[in-house]
Amino acid sequence: MIINGKNVTVEEAIKLSEIESNFIHRRSNGLLLSDYHISILNRCHIDYKKYSTLSSLLFEIEDYLNEEDNDELEEVSKQLAEIHYYSETNK
Repeated sequence: MIINGKNVTVEEAIKLSEIESNFIHRRSNGLLLSDYHISILNRCHIDYKKYSTLSSLLFEIEDYLNEEDNDELEEVSKQLAEIHYYSETNK
């Protein structure tokens, strides 16, 4: 396959896409977060390790967003709210 004029293998294309940064993992504090979520939280100086529930982390994010405009953090907030909904709702 050709990407940016360069012939690459499927494995190389996967590495270039950084898809693994979007995989959600259970972190040491029990929260389900991707590497992408953590990178955005770190940029906004929000330490996800301080929180033991997604609810408390989401509250902190919303508090931050009330003071600052940040489209990336807003998207992370929406994604985490969805994760929270599906992990906490009885089906």
